[in-house]
Amino acid sequence: MPNAAALFDFDGVIVHSEGCHLRAIREVATAHGVTFTDEAYFRDYVAFSDRDIFPALWRDSGRSLSASLLADLIERKHALYETLVEQGAVAAFPGSVELIRACAERVPIAICSAASRATIEASIHELGIASCFTTIVSADDVERSKPDPAPYRLAAQRVGFPPSQCVAIEDTVGGMRSALGAGCKVIAVCHTMEGERLRDATLVVAGTKDLTVERVLGI
Repeated sequence: MPNAAALFDFDGVIVHSEGCHLRAIREVATAHGVTFTDEAYFRDYVAFSDRDIFPALWRDSGRSLSASLLADLIERKHALYETLVEQGAVAAFPGSVELIRACAERVPIAICSAASRATIEASIHELGIASCFTTIVSADDVERSKPDPAPYRLAAQRVGFPPSQCVAIEDTVGGMRSALGAGCKVIAVCHTMEGERLRDATLVVAGTKDLTVERVLGI
């Protein structure tokens, strides 16, 4: 059966933003003496929401994190990231905007992301694609973010189709597990990770530039 809806991850699929997230998170964490390597970020934390990554960083550094400090860290990280967006540091991957517009002409499409709604909306308005999406599921909409299946279950519910009739486009192991756990098919794009790490996906391609709407809806 052809897929009836397409569910796009945001960071690492639509926009080339992981470096900006890393930069903002590192600046905020380092101010409190918490450090991590690029390798650790992309291996252990890349799919985490802001509300999950700071507790994980503090835990892995052997430190405790209060709720009030977590709220402050998230606020400061958001401010730094939005400044980078305004400076033009976040750009779309080649082919992503075109693919989104083509899919939106055929089926309902959604964003399903561990990013905050404010972060997502700032970028999709800048790219001129905000009207393409039927719904946005952000970290603000679920209690448990990726790799938990909850975000993709909610996205499928909101577009009005069972997960088995939805295809998710993802770039990380955590995002792929979230979508597969919800019952979606998954196209993995190698924007962030090597294809070997994403081999459990339904289809693995080099990038969104290698996808057509027919390929997305037909897997």
